[in-house]
Amino acid sequence: MKSKAITLTKREKEVCDLLLAVNSTTQISEILRIKCNTVSTIKKSIFSKTKVVNIIELYEKYKIVSIE
Repeated sequence: MKSKAITLTKREKEVCDLLLAVNSTTQISEILRIKCNTVSTIKKSIFSKTKVVNIIELYEKYKIVSIE
């Protein structure tokens, strides 16, 4: 069965890359100059789209599935 590619927005990709680089929500908000609440909302969206519940699962999925 062929898996469907996961489509993330540009901002979701930025946050995802920073999450996978072991940055905290606060660090990500400072790097991207957005509010911590915004980072948290984007993180929830990423988790929902990728069907994961934590960073470890996201990392495992990121290694297997191409996030376009």
